[in-house]
Amino acid sequence: MSDTTGLSSYLDGLPEFKSAKGQFLYSSLASRRTANPTGFASALSWWRTTLTNTAAKGLLGPDRLVLHADDNLLESFRRDKIGRPASLGTVLTDLFKSREFIPLESYLDSSEAANASWLSTLSRPLWWSLSQLRTTVLGSSEYGEGGEETEWKQSIGDWVIRDTVEKAGTNLIPKLTNLHADAISRLYTTEMFHLAVSKLCLPGQTLSELDCRVVARYLSSKKLCVMEGSVIKFAAPLSTKPPTAISEADHGILALRTSLTNVDRYITSIESRISDEQAQAVKYNAKKQSALVKSHLVNRKRLELLLSDRAASRDKLGEVLMGIEKAVGSEETIQALSLGTTTLRALIASPSLSLENIEATTSALSDALADVEDINQTVNAVGTLASSDEEDVENELKELVKAAEVEEKSKNELEKKEKEDKATAEREKKEREEMQVRERDQKRKELEARKADLEERIKEKKAQNELAEKEKSSRDFQPKVSQDADREAQLTDLRKAPSTTAKSEAEEEGSRDKIAA
Repeated sequence: MSDTTGLSSYLDGLPEFKSAKGQFLYSSLASRRTANPTGFASALSWWRTTLTNTAAKGLLGPDRLVLHADDNLLESFRRDKIGRPASLGTVLTDLFKSREFIPLESYLDSSEAANASWLSTLSRPLWWSLSQLRTTVLGSSEYGEGGEETEWKQSIGDWVIRDTVEKAGTNLIPKLTNLHADAISRLYTTEMFHLAVSKLCLPGQTLSELDCRVVARYLSSKKLCVMEGSVIKFAAPLSTKPPTAISEADHGILALRTSLTNVDRYITSIESRISDEQAQAVKYNAKKQSALVKSHLVNRKRLELLLSDRAASRDKLGEVLMGIEKAVGSEETIQALSLGTTTLRALIASPSLSLENIEATTSALSDALADVEDINQTVNAVGTLASSDEEDVENELKELVKAAEVEEKSKNELEKKEKEDKATAEREKKEREEMQVRERDQKRKELEARKADLEERIKEKKAQNELAEKEKSSRDFQPKVSQDADREAQLTDLRKAPSTTAKSEAEEEGSRDKIAA
């Protein structure tokens, strides 16, 4: 069943559905084969990519390598305001012609899956093949909408997506060496093969059992394995020969491996049932239901005995399988030794390795080496100096070597002195820079201290000014109060002055009267 939500999200992210091209892709395409071949080719390419990608991502169902063309597929691609694609049958027909999509039945039945061609039409109904021939000769534009409906009905079925199959097979081939270390591991049923490789073919995807059958058929077309029914047999790693035909012994080994797998599953099931019985016993013991506790304990004991029996059977089957594996390995070793012996005998039988030829060759080689030695001595004797001249040459050579050594030593000492001077200069420069940095830091600190001192003085001066202003205001206020008091006293005196004056005048008048008398 397809993932409609995931498919809808995938289609929403395609740029074609953000423009009018989406409606063109869902429209009738059959008539455009001849009327608009460029547009038809573009639409066909888009559908091929979209069908391949959505199937590979698992958006069309569990099968990644096989497309199931049916009404569910049409419904999965339904889009709002556009509807279902009208020409999916036309698309599948052309993809079949180009061998991009291959009928599943013919692919699995063919021993040359990778080279499936038009011969695969023989596996389709005769009317289907004739209709394709008519389409090729007369063109599909005659059909119109009815022709597209006919093409769709003829395309209903299962299709192998060739590009995805080749990608999955190419990814799996390098991993086969690690999977097939021994002969027994190179034998599979389709179920075993599915369990072994389903996650190794496409990154991030798990293939279905049908997908793995398709991959096995692809590998058989590459002469990497043989496939008969549900049995798959691979060639030895790095072997240049195709695998041998599946024998009765191979069927027996697979039957034994299948039995061993079934026993393993049975043992797992028994262990799970034992855990369940133990849990039930604990449960009913907490409820003080002794009868039920005893029943579950008895069942657990029986299952434990059965588990012991099945484990013993598994050990026996494993032992037999190990013996078979050892025998098969010995057979391969003997075959390799036999091949090596045959090859060695063929090499020894060569005339070039006969004793007479070896003796003649070694004798000729000794003579040739003696001749070469004579020639070298003769050549070296030409231009040989007298012993005194050789001593002079040796002495001169020693002097030259000594002079070269002195010069080299002087040069090294000079380079060493230059390096030391350079290091000293760099060190002094670094010290000066550090001193300058320290001086700058000291000056910055002094400036900051002076700044802080000035700020403090400014604050003190400001405080003094504020205090002086307050004192001045106070002094100004006190004389003003005194002046007001004096003025008030004078006004009081002035008010009292008339009565005093009148009294004085009366007294003076009285005194004059006394004098007159």
